[in-house]
Amino acid sequence: MENLLKEFHVLDTKIGPVGFHGPSAKLFELPLDIATTFSTLETGKRLLGDLSALEHDHLTQTLRSALPTDLGSRTNMLGDSTRLTNFYLFVSQECNLACTYCYGDGGEYRKGKMVMDERTADNFIDKFITDRNPGYLINFFGGEPLLNLPLMQRIIDRCKAKTQPHGIRMVFNMTTNGTVWSDKIAAFIASNIDTLTVSLDGPKDINDAQRPGLGNFSPYEKTLKTIGELQQQGSRYTIRTIMTKNSYGRLKEIYRHNSALAGKGGVGLSTVDVADSHELGLTDAEHGILVDQIAEINLESLRSIADSDVPQFNEYTGNLCKLLLGHQYRPRPCNAGQTTLAVAADGDIYPCHRFVGYQEFCIGNVNDVQALNANFAELNQTLKDTPVDKNPHCSNCWARQLCGGNCYVISHLREGDIFKPTQRFCHLKRTVYDSLLTEFAEIMADSKRKQRFITNVTAHFH
Repeated sequence: MENLLKEFHVLDTKIGPVGFHGPSAKLFELPLDIATTFSTLETGKRLLGDLSALEHDHLTQTLRSALPTDLGSRTNMLGDSTRLTNFYLFVSQECNLACTYCYGDGGEYRKGKMVMDERTADNFIDKFITDRNPGYLINFFGGEPLLNLPLMQRIIDRCKAKTQPHGIRMVFNMTTNGTVWSDKIAAFIASNIDTLTVSLDGPKDINDAQRPGLGNFSPYEKTLKTIGELQQQGSRYTIRTIMTKNSYGRLKEIYRHNSALAGKGGVGLSTVDVADSHELGLTDAEHGILVDQIAEINLESLRSIADSDVPQFNEYTGNLCKLLLGHQYRPRPCNAGQTTLAVAADGDIYPCHRFVGYQEFCIGNVNDVQALNANFAELNQTLKDTPVDKNPHCSNCWARQLCGGNCYVISHLREGDIFKPTQRFCHLKRTVYDSLLTEFAEIMADSKRKQRFITNVTAHFH
């Protein structure tokens, strides 16, 4: 019975109690008495042993009868490939901003200022871009990658020359602060970059207070000018926004401001990753209120898919559609160390961009004869052997296959265990997904809203 309980969650909807079964991603109506009993167990107000034999049997039979006879074939949202095909290249570990919350030590990542040289870039290409895979994704990262534009062009030209004869698809993305721009850069992006992620934290007063420039200029004004150029030339981009103490009480304003600039690319919202004592850190109370605001923003997005001819998708709503309508699940937070690696400017290799600079997670160097060392095999196996269902910190959570667990690096830094999520992370995910699933159940119960929802989702993903 305990194993059965951890697979379910009760939603309090306008159409009555609805159960959510995580492994199948199915929603079903629940009798009020069963929902009440289950809720007391889920919230810890009662223990399983407190139930009478009649209550226990009734609950067990109801939940088992709700289980689909065939769980169906759900696909891995992260893909099932084990090939190394996704790379972050730190072409520049220098930056022209001094973001006060930067997890990358001002772009230096505990390594000092440096830029990647041609030898390191060439060794990466020679050792990791081969004719054995159908495609590759390269993410140019920093620091500010546009401070090393010539090397990016060299990497792209060499990769294409090596892969095009074999029909191998190369995708090039880039993360930028949007303050470095010229006609040459515009032409480079238009010709080479598939998607950009542009960092902007909201209106000028917030953005420039926590993302100051190294020099006498307004990062906000420069970034806005860049976004205008990107819109004009039709480039595909998203806006990445970090929520801090400055965002407290203004999150809807920030989201609407950035959404108007992002267009179809959408806005990604992330809570700041700093110590609680940091000037931009959030108290537990502030974080809780911010989580409620994030949930409301995502509810507005979900409702727009059901009620508008101009739907607004974002990270959570897009993922929810894939998870529920696309029959997918998330077995882990990301593909770090599985299909994804990051290469620092000096050639050191890490499981992903967030691990760079933490030497205990260095798994090789592209300039060595054998680029990957024994640490890679060990870490790769550990990550492979610990999907969210086998993670002891997550395996009892009803939302585990929706979120996949916390960022490995944040877990390592905050909890001393790459698999242990922070309490704040879990509260955020469960709160947002509970709200979205509740709204989703109500949408699916309304034939008109359901049809428009499915039509908008189909158009968006195809």
